[in-house]
Amino acid sequence: MPLFLDEIWLNASSREDAARAYTAFRAMAESGSFPPGVTLKAGPWFSNEEPKVILILDIQDHTKTFTAFSLGVAGGLIRRRRLEPIVEASAVDELVAALR
Repeated sequence: MPLFLDEIWLNASSREDAARAYTAFRAMAESGSFPPGVTLKAGPWFSNEEPKVILILDIQDHTKTFTAFSLGVAGGLIRRRRLEPIVEASAVDELVAALR
């Protein structure tokens, strides 16, 4: 199961933009309308310090998220994204063993 930490900064330059972005992400999470091969595992969490939503996703092929994300950017909903792979502690153990 390839897990990713997905941080998405929203384009919330006005109250209306912020409301539209937060509403869209809540609706997407509730309906499960993610691209094929993408499953929400945890979240969404919303930052109280910056216009950002945080998700934990199981993404079988991250290239399948390109269209949905690009449409969010083109539509003015999303400003930027950081997608980071998450590995189990056992993977770190294997790395440490290989470094010895």
